This record gives sequence, C-alpha cells and structure tokens, in this order.
Amino acid sequence: MGATQLSAAEAARRIREGEMSAESYAGALLRAYRARANLNTVLWMDSERLLESAHAIDRKRARGQALGLLAGVPLMVKDNIDVAGIPTTAGTPTLRRYVPRRNAPVMDALFAQDALLFAKANMHELAAGGSSNNAAFGAVRNPYDRTRIPGGSSGGTAAAVAARFVPAGLGTDTAGSVRMPAALCGICGLRPTASAHMRWPDAGVVPLSNDLDTVGPIARSVGDLALLTQAVTGAVRPRRASLSRVRIGLPRGYFWEDLDPSVAAVTRGAVTRLRDAGVEFVEVDLTEVVRSALDLFGTFVEIGYGKDLQTFLAAYAPGITMQQVMNGIVSKDVRALFETYLPVQVPAETVFFVRNRARPELVARYTEVLRHANVVAILYPTVPVPATPIRTAGDAPGDTIELNGRQVLEVFTLIRNTQISPVLQAPGLSIPAGMTAAGLPVGIELDAVPGDDTRLLALGMAVEAALGPLPPPVG
Repeated sequence: MGATQLSAAEAARRIREGEMSAESYAGALLRAYRARANLNTVLWMDSERLLESAHAIDRKRARGQALGLLAGVPLMVKDNIDVAGIPTTAGTPTLRRYVPRRNAPVMDALFAQDALLFAKANMHELAAGGSSNNAAFGAVRNPYDRTRIPGGSSGGTAAAVAARFVPAGLGTDTAGSVRMPAALCGICGLRPTASAHMRWPDAGVVPLSNDLDTVGPIARSVGDLALLTQAVTGAVRPRRASLSRVRIGLPRGYFWEDLDPSVAAVTRGAVTRLRDAGVEFVEVDLTEVVRSALDLFGTFVEIGYGKDLQTFLAAYAPGITMQQVMNGIVSKDVRALFETYLPVQVPAETVFFVRNRARPELVARYTEVLRHANVVAILYPTVPVPATPIRTAGDAPGDTIELNGRQVLEVFTLIRNTQISPVLQAPGLSIPAGMTAAGLPVGIELDAVPGDDTRLLALGMAVEAALGPLPPPVG
C-alpha cells in the first residue's frame, strides 16, 4: 500500500515505530497534492514549514521521546479554524487581514498529539452554503468528477481527503457541512454531539450560528474519525460493534422521500446488505420531531446568522468591522443570505424560550422515540441527490436543480436531511453507501441520541465494514 493510501492511524503507527519517516510521508502527500492541485482545495500552504515540522517529529523520535496519537500525520484544516500566525479567511477576502495570535483549542489538542498542519482548506464563503463554489477564491472540485461540487461548506477538506492529499482533516458543520461533503466525496464525516454538556472546543472558530455550529472530523474511515475524536476529547476509541441483531431505526417519510433515483437505489441496496449482515430494521415515526426541528432551525438562523460573526469579530479581530466583511463578500448567494438575516433581531424572550424550553423538549422527544423503539440509531440517505454540476457563473440565491421532474432549490435540497440533527444536538455520522451508475459517491447517515458518540462510532465501523470501501477517484 502506497503512503498516500494509508489511514491516519496506520501512518502514525509506522512513524512511531520507525517504519516510515514523517518527512518522507509528508513529501509523498505533497506530491499527491501537486499532481491534482487543480481541485482547488487549498487557500494557504507552506510546504517548507510542513517538511520542517515533519523533520522535527523524526528528530523527536530519534531522541527516544514518545510520539502522540497522530505522530507526524498532516491534516487539512478548514480555513475558518484559527492557527496562530496564519490568516483565517473563512473563505472571504476581508478576513485575509485576520491573523490570529493563538491556535483554536481544537488545534492545540491535535498539535499536542503530534499532528501536523498540511494546509488551510478552501470552503464555501463564510461557511454559508453547500457547494464550496467560492466566488472569491474559486470553486473546489469533486475528485470523482471535476465538473461537480464536492459539497460544502467544508468542501476543500473533504475533496483533499478523498483525493488522498491527506488521510483526514477538520471541517465545521452547521446544517451538514461536514457530513454532506463527506457523502458527495465518498468518505466519512462526523458531526459530534454539540450540547452545553458535551461538545468539541469551538473557541477560535469563525461562526455562522453558535446554536448550530460544531467542529467535526473528516476521514476515509470511521476508525480515523474515532482517532481524531480521541485526540481532541480524550474519549476512549471504541472497537467495532457487531451487527448481529442490532436494531436501527428507519424514519418514516421525510428522510427517505423524494430521492434522486440513483441515490434511492444505492441507499436501499445498502439497507438490504445491512439486513443480510444481521441488522434488524425498525420503522420509527419522527414526523412531528422533524416538523418542529425545521421550525427551530429557521429560528436559530434568524438568531445567529451575521450577528454571531459580528460578535466574533469584536472579540478576535477588533480591527475588522462587520460592514467591511459585508462589503467584501463576493459570492452572490452568501451576500444575499447575510443581507437577509443580519438586520433581523429576534426578541430576547423568544431566544430564551427556544434555547431553554423548546429545544430541550424537542431533544427529549427525539430521544424518547429512539428509546421506545429500542434502536441505537436511525439511518437515512445523507444527501437526496448526488454531487451537482458546478455553476461556472457562481451560485446565486434561488438556484434550482431538477429532482424527479421538478425544479427544487439546490441548497435546501443538499441540506434537507442533514439540517435536522444539529437542532437535536445529536451526533451524526456519514458513511459511504456505494456509487451511482455514473460513478458518483452516495452516503448514508447514522444519527444517535446526544452524547452517544462512542457507540455511534462503534456502530459506524461495523456498517462501514459491511458495506465495503469505495474505489478511489481516478486522475
């Protein structure tokens, strides 16, 4: 197996045990990146700095010092996550002036485990879209078909992992921005539990909605998602679960409705294979939960979009104003979104009610449905459609795609299924389910109850093993 095909766990093991140098591994990844740099995954890179950091890992090992969980593993990091001394642009031109003095805590945790920074990843401008068609810095391209989107907003990280530039990386997820690009690029993505009692560190991350955002890992295997989770949170890495007689819920309606026929065929085929592997599927009714979640999602958008970024700028980049950021937005869809929601002021009593009563009650209802059905998770197609074509003129508000003979709004179709779990504070895991006849990846998502991330990852490893790997992209 070539170095670029290694998992993060295997690469770290080889480096720790002296079977491979960190510097040679970083060099192999850089060569892979340069061969397909036209995927436009990177906004910032310093290859000399990367090789020097890798050499430092090799020297550390030569001195007999113990190496961490991610010994010498380069990671792609979405460019809305702070790394000291490097601009955090969040994919928008004005923020090129924002150079943080300290790392985001999530980066400190990874560096403490001897991870390396490969590059800062291209993304949808201000994380406010699902295509990663960035009008300021260019569209990220899907490694399986360069004419199509990788998904977003963490498209640069997902495309880089799928293209074998890195084994893993970080994205952020507000409405599906880790899981949706993972699905469209044929890899794995985890949205961890994001509640007041359990979440990944979120300081030093440019926000879209503090009520919905979380950092999350992207990798080619569920095992590597678990490895990054362990590195960041200290959680024990789980072993693969057994699928024999495990109960998984299939939510009635909504998630399984109005799918592109190619996605329907792949995901229903995945259900059949999992049933053959021993899974007991149980129909669950989340109709009322979904309806309430959609209402709350809209309220959280009104509460946070634009305002949370304004608060971040005041705390982290006081020399940059929200008006300057607004003036610099290049993507038409992003400008329209911020112009719509920045002026909206939600009454304080409404904010208090949705955060402290409506949402906790909804989370409790969702949890009760799963517990009453005695299921460990629910399963559904991550995205209702395969990767859509890149719009060469850029994305605009109101852009539509054809789905089952009708024109539907593209961005809302891309996030239709993934926008529910953020409201429920539930962990969600997207895993490759297969390929369409046209050679495009399709993902399937498992959601558990809040706080059940470890068991979800153990189940995901078993589902991943039953469904098998996808072929790597060619080119």
